[in-house]
Amino acid sequence: MRLLLLSLFFYLILLPLSAQTAAGIINELNAVNSAIAARPCTNGSTAIISNRAMNVFLADKTGYVSAPADLSLYTNYVTFNTTDGRLTVNHNFQKATSIDKPVKKLFSAGMYANVVSSFTTNHSGNRVSNELGLMLSYKWLGKVKTHITACTITQQGNTEKQTMDALRQGITRLLVVEINEKDAAFKMALAAIKVTELPGQNPDSAANIMRQDFYKDLKEAYTQKFAVLQAEKLTQTKNFKIITTSWTSLTASIPLAYPAYQVAQTLTAHLQKKHSYPLQVMLAHTRFFESSKAGRLFISGTAGTLFNSSTLNYGLTEVSYTDYKSLGGTDTLHLARLKTKGAFIGNYQTFITPSIRATVVYFPRNSHIGISVLMQQNFGIDNLLSGKLAVPVVLINSKKLPAANFEFYVSFLDISNRISGERIGDKAIVGVSVGIPFSRLIY
Repeated sequence: MRLLLLSLFFYLILLPLSAQTAAGIINELNAVNSAIAARPCTNGSTAIISNRAMNVFLADKTGYVSAPADLSLYTNYVTFNTTDGRLTVNHNFQKATSIDKPVKKLFSAGMYANVVSSFTTNHSGNRVSNELGLMLSYKWLGKVKTHITACTITQQGNTEKQTMDALRQGITRLLVVEINEKDAAFKMALAAIKVTELPGQNPDSAANIMRQDFYKDLKEAYTQKFAVLQAEKLTQTKNFKIITTSWTSLTASIPLAYPAYQVAQTLTAHLQKKHSYPLQVMLAHTRFFESSKAGRLFISGTAGTLFNSSTLNYGLTEVSYTDYKSLGGTDTLHLARLKTKGAFIGNYQTFITPSIRATVVYFPRNSHIGISVLMQQNFGIDNLLSGKLAVPVVLINSKKLPAANFEFYVSFLDISNRISGERIGDKAIVGVSVGIPFSRLIY
């Protein structure tokens, strides 16, 4: 209890102090280190690295990004899917509120465009072309729980927490030495500056500007290094039993520009221009498990709704200009004048399609190649059952961090066999989705 009160003293008294000196930065690192060491261990659950270090650790472990709504702890990320031809560019907005607070909420915004025309993909499952839109996502991140084998020393020696406390103390002491060395070098350089080298300036004001800039950069560099070294050490040693967390996301795809379709109820009827507005909203919850022995597991459930239409759900028959003529279509001059590549035949409708989806992704221990299974059931007019079997591959860069994510998959568009083959074409589609996180970690 006394140790816990001492740690609270560090947080409440020392952390608010301005870290405009090397001593101030060192005090902040010591305060964080002491607070973690003082955290109690209850029922085999406790914190063994700082909150910011856990952000870095999870950025690596949750680096599986294959869709715009997926969690990425990097500032920017790009996704692309060959089935719908959609390219998205997303940006996470997150400001650091202190030296060591967990990220609890995350807002991201981005743009998307269908960069591959559906009419050139031979009925590949994509009937949206020339679409441009805005994507907004808000995520609520759950508490991270670290489970260890035991809270007290066993016959085998120290517990995972005690081992990490010792390693973190070593990291802290090493960084203190580095900070003091850089501080001494800066003071020597500052003292060597001559008044004549700053013409027209007050020497004290100029020196103050340099101090503020130096210590600001020093604090940013070493608080980040403190977190990165802890995360790397936890990854290397695997001093945990299992780490769990969760996140809930609300995502909206808002079309800004969307295509018009040429539709006729029959081949002998006049073609009419029809617009769909494929607004989509999804609410998803994901549970994440990182086991030191079993590997990594994502379990997600999603409920969504789509402003659907007969052109999007294969309720109409898509025909090319050549097929339209050969089948006896009568409005050929109109179709030729529009310079469109095809048309849709059938009774056009717009409607709302609710859906539920379940996804399981698993990566074996120390593997960057996994397996993913998805099942989705639509309701209403478009009551299709679809699924996807995929092999996700996470590529690692020279820093051993996720650089790119590829998911090779087979999508089964109509497992319940409700749509005739002439309307949907191939019901099993081979494709790949790509996700690339880049820039810096959000915090």
